[in-house]
Amino acid sequence: MSESYIQLPPDGTGKRVRAIYRGDLGVYEEVQLFKDIETENPVYVVAVSASSVSANKHHLTIWNGSTYRLRVLEIVVSMHETATVSGYIMQYLVYRASAVSGGTALSIDRLDPDDPAPPSGISAYTGATVTITGNPLAIFTLNPEETGGDCYRDFKPPKPIIVKPGTGLTIQQYGTAGVGLFNAVIYFSVEGIKP
Repeated sequence: MSESYIQLPPDGTGKRVRAIYRGDLGVYEEVQLFKDIETENPVYVVAVSASSVSANKHHLTIWNGSTYRLRVLEIVVSMHETATVSGYIMQYLVYRASAVSGGTALSIDRLDPDDPAPPSGISAYTGATVTITGNPLAIFTLNPEETGGDCYRDFKPPKPIIVKPGTGLTIQQYGTAGVGLFNAVIYFSVEGIKP
């Protein structure tokens, strides 16, 4: 990408550019305005709370059946207990998905109530049947034991994870049942403006 410019008509007859006047030098200086892309794209949240652990279970899955790209900004996972338990460290993996069916639908909410509703076709589920693709995009380990003290992860990828139309994203438990209740929150935006 190279730097460019726009040609302006004579003063007072058309387009304007924001500038700061430096009286001490008698010159105008250019102003540059930067906004984080997510202040322009609407941001949404979906969560699953107290999901019973089960081997290979897909605890939280987002499906993008829209024509927009989704940008996963943050994933928060945790464990909690309702009784004293003896457990061990458990693994949860984030994968891309090529197909999703069944499960229980989850509500997707807006962080800003004035943002538009999510585009038609974007949905989320817990306990769905999911076809995963590729390697894990993130791996979390959590200790569900009440004395473990290691029951929370907050993952902000170095760059948003893109979920293209006709694909999904899922958080899957590894192949052991374990104990406890699993929670997850995914924050994502709908890419109206691409950086």
